[in-house]
Amino acid sequence: ARHLMNPRDNDHVTLHRVEGFLSHDLASAFAEVEMIASGTRCRKYLFSMSFNPPLEANVPIEVFEQAISDAEARLGLSGQPRAIVFHEKNGRRHAHCVWSRIDPKSMTAIQLPHFKRKLMGLSREIYQDQGWDMPDGFKRFEDRDPLNYSRQEAGQAKRADRDPKALKAKFQSCWAQSDDLNSFAAALQEEGFLLARGSRRGFVAVDGDGKIWSLSRWCGVRPKDLRQRLGSEDRLPSVEDVLSQAKDLPAPKKQKSSPLFQKQRDELVIRQRQEREALIERQIQRQRDRLLAQRQSAGRGLRALFDRMTGQDVVKRDKVLSEAKAAKATDRAEQQALITRHLAERRALDQHAHERSLQPIFGRSTDPEQRLQIRPEALPYTAKQLRKDPALVLDHISQKKADFTRTDVLRALAQVLPDPMELQAATRTAMASGELVPLQSTSTLQPRFTTKDYQKAEAQLNTSATKLKEQGGFQVQDQHITRAMADQDRRMMQDFGGKLSQEQRGALHHVLGDNHMASVVGLAGAGKSTLLDTARMAWEQQGLRVHGAALAGKAAEGLEGASGIPSRTLASLELSWKNGHSPISKGDVLVVDEAGMIGTRQLARITKQINEIGAKLVLVGDPEQLQPIEAGTPFRDLVKQYGAARLTEIHRQKADWHKQASKDLAEGRSHQALTRYAEKQAVTTNTSKEEAIDHLAASYVMDVAAHGARKSRLALAHKRKDVHALNQAIRAQLR
Repeated sequence: ARHLMNPRDNDHVTLHRVEGFLSHDLASAFAEVEMIASGTRCRKYLFSMSFNPPLEANVPIEVFEQAISDAEARLGLSGQPRAIVFHEKNGRRHAHCVWSRIDPKSMTAIQLPHFKRKLMGLSREIYQDQGWDMPDGFKRFEDRDPLNYSRQEAGQAKRADRDPKALKAKFQSCWAQSDDLNSFAAALQEEGFLLARGSRRGFVAVDGDGKIWSLSRWCGVRPKDLRQRLGSEDRLPSVEDVLSQAKDLPAPKKQKSSPLFQKQRDELVIRQRQEREALIERQIQRQRDRLLAQRQSAGRGLRALFDRMTGQDVVKRDKVLSEAKAAKATDRAEQQALITRHLAERRALDQHAHERSLQPIFGRSTDPEQRLQIRPEALPYTAKQLRKDPALVLDHISQKKADFTRTDVLRALAQVLPDPMELQAATRTAMASGELVPLQSTSTLQPRFTTKDYQKAEAQLNTSATKLKEQGGFQVQDQHITRAMADQDRRMMQDFGGKLSQEQRGALHHVLGDNHMASVVGLAGAGKSTLLDTARMAWEQQGLRVHGAALAGKAAEGLEGASGIPSRTLASLELSWKNGHSPISKGDVLVVDEAGMIGTRQLARITKQINEIGAKLVLVGDPEQLQPIEAGTPFRDLVKQYGAARLTEIHRQKADWHKQASKDLAEGRSHQALTRYAEKQAVTTNTSKEEAIDHLAASYVMDVAAHGARKSRLALAHKRKDVHALNQAIRAQLR
């Protein structure tokens, strides 16, 4: 039981089932069998079997269970008490099943004749049924890999910190190149072993640590064949005599992992165990919620009597059973998906560690000759144009900054006017331009300015937004809202046992209200996509067409995929309007996602166009997340002036500490958020920046190996020079 439930030698240990015992824990169950066996003459009262699929096979739990059932049927162990334990190690998952051999009726041990032959036949059938590549040894016993090792051999090698396959290869190589006792002893000594006579006769080898290795076992040669080539072992010194000489042998090369690999492995295992515990907690809570809902829907008193008389109790019972079966299938599918991902991550870690071990031979991680060159953003004007009209630079600056200083003007002009005298003259001319507007400020720092064009865009945005807020006619009927929320609740319950929160319901009524403009502010993971999906259903039931848009193409794809709203980029939408097309008509709804990233000028154009069309504009985003590339923070200003529905409850993360950490990050409490992650061993610290970059690059490449290059992933750094170094390290390791 200690071996089967040993978490130190395995990444993950799962007690899958304990059946037929009074006890529910493994040690007590085996103690029961031992106590029963004491009343018989049976010494081997347990029978164990391991089911080891190929390394990268994705094997569902049902396949393991079916294989175990088939095995016990062939062995005559059906109905016997049994325990099933899953082990995961080095990216490989296997199952152990242990049966009691004691027949409770006859109080004798069940005989297991030819069990190896029967299990080999079953193994062949499973390989064929699953379409796995069958090992040569399964096809013909004579073709088995000579370096295969038994469980006993693996255990002995493990205790000595040696690789069992490499050990077998050494011993077999020594045997193959020898033709007598002297040559065999010399070959062994060259590999760090001394030939000796075992305590029970037979030939053994002794290494520098004093470990004793049976040559018959490790060479794969029968004792009589050893004696035929080497003669009698009586001529050899005993193990006791050889041990003193073995101290002079070089220390055996043991299996060692780099400190970085060990650290990454430990962090990976801790994270994976936390993810599994969190999944179990979610599934248990989901089951509790389902049972509570069933109790609340169950009839009582006269209602229960009426159900029995009309047969509705049978219908409800069948529904409960069907829901329980579906919930069990959902739980298993979630568990299998998580296990599959974890196995892939573990295999990728091992693969990357192997590649890193070869890196000193084949290359370095970064190329010092690739220097970082940060080029300033190019001006859209030539030096000749700016000499003629230096004020042109003001429009360029105000496209990115809502307000700026004289230093910003000087820095921009310096890109094309290197002469100091010419630069100063051009700056004075630009600062005297009638397009420049000084801003009132109580700050003692440099005076700040904006442009008339930017102020015009701000005024246009305020005018259009006010008109949209004052107009009505878009109220969705209550019956459509109720039906949309009920449909969404039903889908969420089927998918993961959830439903819309009260906060989402309140935001939904706000979005589906009468005004031509509505805003929703939601933290990342707060359920904005679910809200929009529900709103879409209500709008469509009302007979309205819904359009989606976002600044970036990726965001537009995400909006359409998550909410079902046909979406495009804002640039594409504006181009259609510019070319005279009308993709949005009067009475339609335009949902703009990631509204916090849109600049003032662009949002002014959109609100003006929507107002002229007579459509409804819904802005969704978080003004505290990524800021606009263009000048201004119009979404934040509109929310402040006209209000918005707010989603503050985190739904994407399930664990409470995850939710709170996300909220801390969203609200600027970085220290508290990082502290929460550190408390859960989810923050990695390094002694230097170089080590941190190397560690992050290794983790990135490991994820690529585990999940493929097409899956999205991010490696972030604050400074551009660190980003450059990180990119170099990742690219070098991906080669």
